[in-house]
Amino acid sequence: MFKVRALTWLTALSLPALGLWLLIAQPMLDAHYEHHVQHFWLVLAAAVLATGLGIVLFRAARARRDLRLMLVSLTFQFSAGFLALHAVATPGVILDSPNAGFVYAVPIGLTLGGIAALASAFEYGPETVARLHRQTWLLSTLPALSFVVWSAISLTRLPPLNGTPSATESSGPLVGIAAVGALCYLGAAIRYAWRFVQRRALLLLTICTTFVLLIEALLAVGFGRSWRTSWWEWHVLMVVAFALIAVSTHLQFRREGSALGLFDSVTLQQTMASLERDYERALTEMVGILRERAASGVSAQEPLGPVGVRLSRRFGLTERQLAVLAQNARLYGQLDELFRSYMSPAVATELLADPAQADLGGRIAEVSVLMADLAGFTPFAERTDPAAVVQMLNTYYGAIVPVILAEGGTVVQFVGDAVMAVFNAPNAQPDHAWRAARAGLGLQYAVWQIAAGHPDWPRFRVGVNTGPALVGNVGAAQMRNYTAIGDTTNTAARLEGVAEPGTVVIGGATYAQLGPRAAVRELGGISVKGRREPVTCYVLEGLR
Repeated sequence: MFKVRALTWLTALSLPALGLWLLIAQPMLDAHYEHHVQHFWLVLAAAVLATGLGIVLFRAARARRDLRLMLVSLTFQFSAGFLALHAVATPGVILDSPNAGFVYAVPIGLTLGGIAALASAFEYGPETVARLHRQTWLLSTLPALSFVVWSAISLTRLPPLNGTPSATESSGPLVGIAAVGALCYLGAAIRYAWRFVQRRALLLLTICTTFVLLIEALLAVGFGRSWRTSWWEWHVLMVVAFALIAVSTHLQFRREGSALGLFDSVTLQQTMASLERDYERALTEMVGILRERAASGVSAQEPLGPVGVRLSRRFGLTERQLAVLAQNARLYGQLDELFRSYMSPAVATELLADPAQADLGGRIAEVSVLMADLAGFTPFAERTDPAAVVQMLNTYYGAIVPVILAEGGTVVQFVGDAVMAVFNAPNAQPDHAWRAARAGLGLQYAVWQIAAGHPDWPRFRVGVNTGPALVGNVGAAQMRNYTAIGDTTNTAARLEGVAEPGTVVIGGATYAQLGPRAAVRELGGISVKGRREPVTCYVLEGLR
């Protein structure tokens, strides 16, 4: 579909050039039509359109502090001034006799605009942009200065504008100047077409189309015959070129409801990056505002009121942009809650802050691993209705997960009746052994409270071990899991296996970090697969 549309666009743009070629090749088709008043108003209309576009773009350039918008603005300002001079040159409307400078103004103005257009098509580094921004006042005066200088030379009939205008209005050096202008617009059009392919912004395509039409207008200026169809063609092409952008801008203005942000898709990469950062900050603030309103019992559909007005003024948002921002914030909040419900909040926060941490791989870190499962779960599940089993698991997990999270633990997985949590990853926690021990005891207390009303429900047994482990993302490109693997994790599972229901068993490394403030009962050594020496373990009875 894109190729078809591109072919249609190219075909439509080629028609004026083909028409010009036909008129030049077949002079009998190049009909004569001389009407001075119509010429005056046609050229003046093009000048007015170009002036309006130049002013709007100049204001946008100042608001966004964007060099590209400034240069595109100069393109239209140069064209506008010299087109106005050409309109004045219409014999019998304002001046009784034609003025050479005013007659030749069009190729000069369009070429100066072409130079500005070509300059606008390039990217500039921050230092260059900052340096040119300091010269904004000089850049903004160039169109007016060139207009005044050309008018003065034309009115005083200084050489080389002291002769009688050529019948073709463009001959000799002016044809060369028109060719330079056409080449400038061609270079600009190619680069804007490439930018459109990258960003797919309609305004970029509109600007590209305008530059192509101005190329064809300059070709008609160079080859057209005065007061004939080929001569009228470039006048019409200029009006169409400027009207095209004016209409596109007006349609976007009606959609946005404000002139702010109309030309953001045209800006430099660094301006676009700055706007994206502003939008991210605005989105973050909007999410916070909606959460606060939800916590206060305010419906998400209620108007934002003064809060929205302040946010709009701070980030320069239109009413429509604010509505889209609020909609995106609601969606972001829903996705964020859904995202965090499928993984530990600590991991979710780290991934949102730095998405690169989702890459497969990991690092070696000292951690404390908590392993817990239900003793006697299998027989219970065999004799109990599946719905009741799920209810029991969800009831237990609904009580113990908050306990683990409250101690800063990262719940890395649920496997049936078992849960695994890691401390000191991904966030650093110097007291991770204490956190894991407190989580183990708190977990058993929460389970004891629930089990008091359900004597037939199985009880958890907990193992905690401290040591080095590989922590990170394990899995495949399509699906992965944040976890801790290694001997420390295996030993924690073994400790959990020797624990009695309702107790917490810790390893020697964990006990060493807890010190004398831990009330323990020694269980002796247990054998662990892969180790020749038994592992000393303790029943944790309390923390002082």
